[in-house]
Amino acid sequence: MNDYRTQAKAIPPLLENVHGAAQALRESLELLQNAEKPWQHYLLQPPFAQDAALSLNQSFERPYSLSGTLYSQLDYLEPISAGGDARATLQVPGLLAVPTKTLEFAQQLNNHKEIFAKAIAELRSSLAERPVAEQDRTVRETLADAGYPRAHLRQCYRLVLMCPKRPDAITLSWIKARKSIRKVTVKWCEKKLVQLDPQGSDPGIQYQRQLLAGLHKSQQEDLRQVQVQSRPNLQVAEIFYGHGLGEEEEYHQVGYSSMPILVEANEAGQLPEFTRVDHQPSLSRRRQRRDLAIASEPFLPALRVFLRQQR
Repeated sequence: MNDYRTQAKAIPPLLENVHGAAQALRESLELLQNAEKPWQHYLLQPPFAQDAALSLNQSFERPYSLSGTLYSQLDYLEPISAGGDARATLQVPGLLAVPTKTLEFAQQLNNHKEIFAKAIAELRSSLAERPVAEQDRTVRETLADAGYPRAHLRQCYRLVLMCPKRPDAITLSWIKARKSIRKVTVKWCEKKLVQLDPQGSDPGIQYQRQLLAGLHKSQQEDLRQVQVQSRPNLQVAEIFYGHGLGEEEEYHQVGYSSMPILVEANEAGQLPEFTRVDHQPSLSRRRQRRDLAIASEPFLPALRVFLRQQR
Protein backbone atom coordinates (compact mmCIF):
# COMPACT_ATOMS: atom_id res chain seq x y z
CA MET A 1 0.00 0.00 0.00
CA ASN A 2 1.31 3.46 -0.90
CA ASP A 3 2.05 5.84 1.91
CA TYR A 4 -0.82 8.31 2.26
CA ARG A 5 1.61 11.21 1.82
CA THR A 6 2.09 10.20 -1.81
CA GLN A 7 -1.65 10.35 -2.38
CA ALA A 8 -1.91 13.67 -0.53
CA LYS A 9 0.69 15.32 -2.76
CA ALA A 10 -1.48 14.67 -5.81
CA ILE A 11 -4.46 16.58 -4.40
CA PRO A 12 -3.45 20.29 -4.68
CA PRO A 13 -2.95 20.49 -8.48
CA LEU A 14 -6.12 18.49 -9.09
CA LEU A 15 -8.17 20.81 -6.91
CA GLU A 16 -6.62 23.78 -8.69
CA ASN A 17 -7.80 22.28 -11.97
CA VAL A 18 -11.35 21.99 -10.63
CA HIS A 19 -11.37 25.63 -9.55
CA GLY A 20 -9.88 26.78 -12.85
CA ALA A 21 -12.42 24.86 -14.90
CA ALA A 22 -15.28 26.12 -12.72
CA GLN A 23 -14.13 29.70 -13.26
CA ALA A 24 -13.93 29.16 -17.02
CA LEU A 25 -17.51 27.90 -17.06
CA ARG A 26 -18.63 30.83 -14.94
CA GLU A 27 -17.02 33.31 -17.34
CA SER A 28 -18.66 31.59 -20.31
CA LEU A 29 -22.08 31.89 -18.66
CA GLU A 30 -21.44 35.53 -17.76
CA LEU A 31 -20.90 36.25 -21.46
CA LEU A 32 -24.29 34.70 -22.22
CA GLN A 33 -25.88 36.79 -19.47
CA ASN A 34 -24.56 39.98 -21.06
CA ALA A 35 -25.05 38.94 -24.69
CA GLU A 36 -27.33 40.98 -26.93
CA LYS A 37 -29.12 37.82 -28.09
CA PRO A 38 -31.41 36.46 -25.35
CA TRP A 39 -30.78 32.89 -24.26
CA GLN A 40 -33.76 30.96 -22.95
CA HIS A 41 -33.70 29.79 -19.37
CA TYR A 42 -36.03 28.19 -16.85
CA LEU A 43 -34.96 28.28 -13.23
CA LEU A 44 -37.29 27.21 -10.46
CA GLN A 45 -37.50 29.18 -7.23
CA PRO A 46 -38.51 26.90 -4.35
CA PRO A 47 -37.50 28.22 -0.92
CA PHE A 48 -34.21 26.31 -0.86
CA ALA A 49 -33.23 27.78 -4.25
CA GLN A 50 -34.09 31.29 -3.08
CA ASP A 51 -31.91 30.68 -0.02
CA ALA A 52 -29.07 29.50 -2.28
CA ALA A 53 -29.33 32.61 -4.46
CA LEU A 54 -29.30 34.82 -1.38
CA SER A 55 -26.24 33.02 0.00
CA LEU A 56 -24.46 33.59 -3.31
CA ASN A 57 -25.50 37.29 -3.45
CA GLN A 58 -27.16 36.62 -6.78
CA SER A 59 -30.60 37.17 -8.26
CA PHE A 60 -32.94 35.11 -10.41
CA GLU A 61 -33.18 38.18 -12.62
CA ARG A 62 -29.69 37.23 -13.85
CA PRO A 63 -30.04 33.45 -14.25
CA TYR A 64 -26.77 32.84 -16.08
CA SER A 65 -24.77 34.82 -13.54
CA LEU A 66 -26.53 32.97 -10.72
CA SER A 67 -25.79 29.60 -12.31
CA GLY A 68 -22.15 30.45 -12.99
CA THR A 69 -21.67 31.49 -9.38
CA LEU A 70 -23.34 28.28 -8.20
CA TYR A 71 -21.10 26.07 -10.37
CA SER A 72 -17.97 27.84 -9.12
CA GLN A 73 -18.92 27.87 -5.41
CA LEU A 74 -16.77 24.98 -4.22
CA ASP A 75 -16.22 26.12 -0.62
CA TYR A 76 -18.45 26.23 2.44
CA LEU A 77 -20.17 29.57 2.77
CA GLU A 78 -20.70 29.22 6.51
CA PRO A 79 -18.34 27.90 9.19
CA ILE A 80 -18.54 24.14 9.22
CA SER A 81 -19.13 24.28 12.97
CA ALA A 82 -21.97 26.81 12.75
CA GLY A 83 -24.59 24.17 13.41
CA GLY A 84 -25.67 23.55 9.81
CA ASP A 85 -25.53 20.21 8.05
CA ALA A 86 -22.07 19.90 6.51
CA ARG A 87 -23.49 17.49 3.94
CA ALA A 88 -25.94 20.06 2.55
CA THR A 89 -25.28 21.62 -0.84
CA LEU A 90 -26.55 24.74 -2.56
CA GLN A 91 -29.29 23.80 -5.01
CA VAL A 92 -31.05 25.65 -7.82
CA PRO A 93 -32.96 23.39 -10.23
CA GLY A 94 -33.78 24.33 -13.80
CA LEU A 95 -32.66 24.49 -17.43
CA LEU A 96 -30.29 26.78 -19.35
CA ALA A 97 -29.95 26.97 -23.12
CA VAL A 98 -26.25 27.27 -24.00
CA PRO A 99 -23.98 27.04 -27.05
CA THR A 100 -21.59 24.17 -27.75
CA LYS A 101 -18.60 26.07 -26.35
CA THR A 102 -20.23 26.39 -22.93
CA LEU A 103 -21.04 22.68 -22.95
CA GLU A 104 -17.35 22.01 -23.61
CA PHE A 105 -16.37 24.09 -20.57
CA ALA A 106 -18.88 22.14 -18.48
CA GLN A 107 -17.49 18.82 -19.71
CA GLN A 108 -13.97 19.92 -18.83
CA LEU A 109 -15.17 20.80 -15.33
CA ASN A 110 -16.82 17.40 -14.96
CA ASN A 111 -13.65 15.64 -16.09
CA HIS A 112 -11.55 17.48 -13.51
CA LYS A 113 -14.13 16.79 -10.80
CA GLU A 114 -14.08 13.06 -11.49
CA ILE A 115 -10.27 12.96 -11.38
CA PHE A 116 -10.25 14.91 -8.11
CA ALA A 117 -12.92 12.68 -6.55
CA LYS A 118 -10.92 9.60 -7.50
CA ALA A 119 -7.78 11.06 -5.91
CA ILE A 120 -9.64 11.76 -2.64
CA ALA A 121 -10.99 8.20 -2.69
CA GLU A 122 -7.44 6.86 -3.15
CA LEU A 123 -6.24 9.00 -0.25
CA ARG A 124 -8.99 7.61 1.97
CA SER A 125 -8.13 4.09 0.81
CA SER A 126 -4.54 4.57 1.90
CA LEU A 127 -5.90 5.54 5.34
CA ALA A 128 -8.40 2.68 5.52
CA GLU A 129 -6.83 1.11 8.61
CA ARG A 130 -7.16 4.35 10.61
CA PRO A 131 -10.29 5.53 12.44
CA VAL A 132 -12.85 7.42 10.36
CA ALA A 133 -12.33 10.60 12.36
CA GLU A 134 -8.60 10.49 11.63
CA GLN A 135 -9.27 9.89 7.95
CA ASP A 136 -11.52 12.95 7.84
CA ARG A 137 -8.95 15.06 9.67
CA THR A 138 -6.19 14.04 7.26
CA VAL A 139 -8.36 14.88 4.25
CA ARG A 140 -9.19 18.31 5.71
CA GLU A 141 -5.52 18.96 6.44
CA THR A 142 -4.64 18.00 2.88
CA LEU A 143 -7.24 20.41 1.52
CA ALA A 144 -5.93 23.15 3.79
CA ASP A 145 -2.37 22.54 2.59
CA ALA A 146 -3.70 22.88 -0.96
CA GLY A 147 -4.96 26.36 -0.07
CA TYR A 148 -8.63 25.39 0.24
CA PRO A 149 -9.35 24.73 3.93
CA ARG A 150 -13.08 25.31 3.40
CA ALA A 151 -13.47 23.06 0.36
CA HIS A 152 -16.96 21.54 0.24
CA LEU A 153 -16.31 18.06 -1.10
CA ARG A 154 -19.87 17.37 -2.15
CA GLN A 155 -19.91 20.52 -4.24
CA CYS A 156 -16.48 19.61 -5.62
CA TYR A 157 -17.77 16.16 -6.61
CA ARG A 158 -21.23 16.79 -8.06
CA LEU A 159 -21.25 16.97 -11.83
CA VAL A 160 -22.93 19.50 -14.07
CA LEU A 161 -25.82 17.77 -15.83
CA MET A 162 -25.93 18.33 -19.58
CA CYS A 163 -27.84 17.52 -22.73
CA PRO A 164 -25.01 17.93 -25.26
CA LYS A 165 -27.17 16.33 -27.94
CA ARG A 166 -30.22 18.52 -28.27
CA PRO A 167 -33.33 16.49 -27.39
CA ASP A 168 -36.72 17.01 -28.99
CA ALA A 169 -38.35 17.47 -25.60
CA ILE A 170 -37.56 17.49 -21.88
CA THR A 171 -39.91 16.52 -19.11
CA LEU A 172 -39.62 17.84 -15.56
CA SER A 173 -41.32 16.48 -12.48
CA TRP A 174 -40.82 16.70 -8.73
CA ILE A 175 -39.78 13.59 -6.84
CA LYS A 176 -41.22 13.39 -3.34
CA ALA A 177 -38.80 13.13 -0.44
CA ARG A 178 -38.10 9.55 0.55
CA LYS A 179 -37.77 8.25 4.08
CA SER A 180 -36.35 4.97 5.30
CA ILE A 181 -36.72 3.72 8.87
CA ARG A 182 -34.74 0.77 10.15
CA LYS A 183 -34.34 -0.81 13.54
CA VAL A 184 -30.87 -0.55 15.10
CA THR A 185 -29.36 -2.01 18.27
CA VAL A 186 -27.61 -0.44 21.24
CA LYS A 187 -24.43 -2.28 20.24
CA TRP A 188 -24.59 -0.87 16.70
CA CYS A 189 -25.12 2.68 17.98
CA GLU A 190 -22.25 2.41 20.45
CA LYS A 191 -19.90 1.13 17.75
CA LYS A 192 -20.81 3.96 15.39
CA LEU A 193 -20.40 6.62 18.07
CA VAL A 194 -16.95 5.28 18.97
CA GLN A 195 -15.98 5.40 15.29
CA LEU A 196 -17.03 9.04 15.14
CA ASP A 197 -14.94 9.95 18.20
CA PRO A 198 -12.30 7.29 18.86
CA GLN A 199 -10.27 9.58 21.14
CA GLY A 200 -13.25 10.54 23.27
CA SER A 201 -12.56 14.23 22.75
CA ASP A 202 -15.93 15.34 21.35
CA PRO A 203 -18.29 16.37 24.20
CA GLY A 204 -21.34 16.01 21.99
CA ILE A 205 -20.53 12.43 21.01
CA GLN A 206 -19.63 11.53 24.59
CA TYR A 207 -22.94 12.93 25.83
CA GLN A 208 -24.80 10.78 23.31
CA ARG A 209 -22.87 7.73 24.48
CA GLN A 210 -24.00 8.52 28.02
CA LEU A 211 -27.61 8.79 26.85
CA LEU A 212 -27.29 5.44 25.13
CA ALA A 213 -25.75 3.80 28.20
CA GLY A 214 -28.58 5.12 30.36
CA LEU A 215 -31.34 3.98 28.03
CA HIS A 216 -33.90 1.90 29.92
CA LYS A 217 -33.97 -1.75 28.93
CA SER A 218 -37.64 -1.45 27.96
CA GLN A 219 -36.68 1.13 25.28
CA GLN A 220 -33.67 -0.65 23.78
CA GLU A 221 -35.90 -2.29 21.18
CA ASP A 222 -37.26 1.12 20.10
CA LEU A 223 -34.12 2.56 18.47
CA ARG A 224 -34.75 3.53 14.84
CA GLN A 225 -32.43 5.16 12.35
CA VAL A 226 -34.34 7.52 10.08
CA GLN A 227 -32.85 8.61 6.80
CA VAL A 228 -34.67 11.23 4.75
CA GLN A 229 -33.69 12.69 1.42
CA SER A 230 -32.86 16.26 2.43
CA ARG A 231 -35.18 17.82 -0.12
CA PRO A 232 -37.11 16.66 -3.18
CA ASN A 233 -35.13 17.27 -6.35
CA LEU A 234 -36.37 17.48 -9.89
CA GLN A 235 -36.27 14.38 -11.97
CA VAL A 236 -35.34 15.30 -15.55
CA ALA A 237 -35.98 13.09 -18.55
CA GLU A 238 -34.41 13.60 -21.97
CA ILE A 239 -36.56 12.32 -24.84
CA PHE A 240 -35.43 11.68 -28.42
CA TYR A 241 -38.08 11.08 -31.06
CA GLY A 242 -37.61 8.62 -33.88
CA HIS A 243 -37.15 10.22 -37.28
CA GLY A 244 -38.67 7.48 -39.37
CA LEU A 245 -42.09 5.94 -39.54
CA GLY A 246 -42.53 3.14 -37.06
CA GLU A 247 -39.47 4.11 -35.00
CA GLU A 248 -39.91 4.21 -31.25
CA GLU A 249 -39.04 7.19 -29.09
CA GLU A 250 -35.78 7.02 -27.18
CA TYR A 251 -36.06 7.94 -23.50
CA HIS A 252 -33.05 8.80 -21.37
CA GLN A 253 -33.14 10.02 -17.79
CA VAL A 254 -30.63 12.80 -17.22
CA GLY A 255 -30.61 12.73 -13.44
CA TYR A 256 -31.59 14.82 -10.43
CA SER A 257 -31.39 18.53 -11.00
CA SER A 258 -29.61 20.06 -8.03
CA MET A 259 -28.05 22.61 -10.36
CA PRO A 260 -29.29 24.01 -13.69
CA ILE A 261 -29.01 21.52 -16.54
CA LEU A 262 -27.16 22.83 -19.59
CA VAL A 263 -28.98 22.07 -22.83
CA GLU A 264 -27.71 22.65 -26.35
CA ALA A 265 -29.61 25.63 -27.72
CA ASN A 266 -30.86 26.07 -31.26
CA GLU A 267 -29.67 28.95 -33.46
CA ALA A 268 -32.13 31.29 -31.75
CA GLY A 269 -30.76 30.40 -28.31
CA GLN A 270 -33.93 28.55 -27.34
CA LEU A 271 -34.52 25.40 -25.31
CA PRO A 272 -36.34 22.37 -26.74
CA GLU A 273 -39.96 21.91 -25.72
CA PHE A 274 -40.16 21.20 -22.00
CA THR A 275 -42.78 20.75 -19.33
CA ARG A 276 -43.25 23.42 -16.68
CA VAL A 277 -43.86 22.57 -13.05
CA ASP A 278 -44.74 24.47 -9.88
CA HIS A 279 -41.88 26.22 -8.12
CA GLN A 280 -42.09 23.72 -5.30
CA PRO A 281 -43.50 20.20 -4.93
CA SER A 282 -47.01 19.76 -3.66
CA LEU A 283 -47.41 18.76 -0.03
CA SER A 284 -48.02 15.09 0.54
CA ARG A 285 -50.55 13.80 3.03
CA ARG A 286 -49.79 10.17 2.45
CA ARG A 287 -46.80 9.45 4.65
CA GLN A 288 -48.25 8.53 8.00
CA ARG A 289 -48.31 5.02 9.45
CA ARG A 290 -44.93 4.33 11.09
CA ASP A 291 -43.82 7.98 10.93
CA LEU A 292 -46.32 8.94 13.60
CA ALA A 293 -44.67 6.52 16.04
CA ILE A 294 -41.25 8.18 15.73
CA ALA A 295 -40.27 10.93 18.18
CA SER A 296 -39.97 14.39 16.68
CA GLU A 297 -36.46 14.99 18.08
CA PRO A 298 -33.53 12.59 17.52
CA PHE A 299 -32.26 10.61 20.48
CA LEU A 300 -28.76 10.33 18.94
CA PRO A 301 -28.44 13.22 16.46
CA ALA A 302 -25.00 12.15 15.22
CA LEU A 303 -26.51 8.90 13.91
CA ARG A 304 -29.99 10.20 13.04
CA VAL A 305 -31.35 7.66 15.53
CA PHE A 306 -34.79 8.26 17.07
CA LEU A 307 -36.86 6.48 19.65
CA ARG A 308 -40.05 4.78 18.58
CA GLN A 309 -42.83 6.01 20.81
CA GLN A 310 -44.84 3.44 22.71
CA ARG A 311 -48.56 3.30 21.96
